[in-house]
Amino acid sequence: MKKQVDYVLQNWRSGITVALVNIPLSMALAIASGATPTQGIITAFWAGLVASFFGGSHYNIVGPTGALSGFLFGFAVFYGWNALPLLALFSGILMLFAFFFRLDRYIIFIPRSVVYGFTLGIAIILILGQVDNALGIYTVEKGESVLENTFIILQHISEVQLPIVLLFLFSMGFLLIWRKKIKKFPGAIVLALLGVIASWITKDSSFFGIHLSTIGDKYPNIQAQIGNFFWWKGVSWDIFEEKSLWVASLAVALVAILETLLSGQIADNMTHTKFNRPKEVFGLALANIFSGIFGGIPATAALARTSLNIQSGASHRASGMLNCIFLMAITLILFSFFRLIPLVIIASLLVFVAIFMIEKKYFRDLFEKEKFSFSLSLLVAIITVVDDPLIGILVGTVIALLVFVSNVAKGETEVLLWRDGKMVESVLKNEFLKKVNIESDLVVYKISGTLTYLNMPAHLEAVQKIRGNQYVIVSLRHAFYVDTDGISYLEEIIEALKEGNDKVFLSGINPEIEKKIRKEMFYQKKIIEKKIFSRTSEAIQTIFQK
Repeated sequence: MKKQVDYVLQNWRSGITVALVNIPLSMALAIASGATPTQGIITAFWAGLVASFFGGSHYNIVGPTGALSGFLFGFAVFYGWNALPLLALFSGILMLFAFFFRLDRYIIFIPRSVVYGFTLGIAIILILGQVDNALGIYTVEKGESVLENTFIILQHISEVQLPIVLLFLFSMGFLLIWRKKIKKFPGAIVLALLGVIASWITKDSSFFGIHLSTIGDKYPNIQAQIGNFFWWKGVSWDIFEEKSLWVASLAVALVAILETLLSGQIADNMTHTKFNRPKEVFGLALANIFSGIFGGIPATAALARTSLNIQSGASHRASGMLNCIFLMAITLILFSFFRLIPLVIIASLLVFVAIFMIEKKYFRDLFEKEKFSFSLSLLVAIITVVDDPLIGILVGTVIALLVFVSNVAKGETEVLLWRDGKMVESVLKNEFLKKVNIESDLVVYKISGTLTYLNMPAHLEAVQKIRGNQYVIVSLRHAFYVDTDGISYLEEIIEALKEGNDKVFLSGINPEIEKKIRKEMFYQKKIIEKKIFSRTSEAIQTIFQK
């Protein structure tokens, strides 16, 4: 009991700091996702509390995030905000499957270039989604996508309220300067307070021509709730016959797991700790299920709030739990206060979040060092904005996989050339193929990695160059896997080498590969000929002693 009290005493400051930021951000991100502000608070409370208790990270703060807003907004447009809790439930169930079958091991293999391209696309969606609030154009009926909404708003550009635009620019400048100058206390809290004061001043009459539309104006029926147990009454049960529900649930589960694991990894880097990955997926699954049950929306770890949690002195998961308790207490007591936050302030908060979602240093490094990966990231971002976030991830992953397979298929390896008992040259396979003459007594041809149908044809092509040399050692020291096709190709390689001479040796075969090839005729012959060695050096020594 004393230990639990100590955790509370050590983490209450970070808990209340995160809560104060979490309230306006959760409301803003819920609005960006097509949900109500109340759903944002419900999600931040239940998803955050359950994830903090059951998860594998002491620092991750789970709640509404920009990473999911692209999926959720489109889904909410078609099926209504009432359907978002259903999406949270189904995605949570899929996350449980991912946990039980340890699928997180495969999800994290999605390339970083694809992940950051997707994040860039979501950031653009967040920014475009706030154009109306930033310009003060509140009366336009929105379409089915962010791009369509943007075009509609631009057609009403004559309705722009210049004072609102100036207030938006002031708010953005305030947040950027505050972040640079005052790092210990979040500027979002101060800006929300200033926004409420401005809203109160202009409430009854126009103040210098400004009319500030607030959260309460847009959602007049919202109220402080710990849960909405009747959300399902607004859901059309025809939704279960639609493929969209299952596709969206899969997309949300995929992105939520990926974003949460990335956040946990970054938190580990900041704190020099190590979180439990499977347990974090389990906690995330339960968080989404509870969020759905109580009428919230899908949730994932929020990197910005996780970083704030750490910077505020968090040392235990108690900080995340206290954040939720403070969040709900503050909301229930001061909800009328939060109803007065102007939509232009919400817009500035979301645009600010979007700007810092973009990994600028990563993109700069990609542009300088890996032009292809940079182009792939941009392609994923474009598809995410123009078409669909899930399509963006899938297309990017498939292209990255094809490039990876193409590189593997090249079968790049090292070839050592020996003459008069000394190694005279070490070249890569492609350099070796360019050689006109190979003047050596011995060639050591290394095959690394896997022996499969992907890379072995390239090795078979390369060894054609070796025929005519006196001795050849095929080294498998750095090979760790072979399949049936790989075994067949290995036999072909040995037969191709034997056409020029019959002094072909094998070395460095690990036990796993040896189990699979021990019964093959070509291997049995090599055993009889005593041309198999555990180490390449032993084979070389034997050859030059002859």
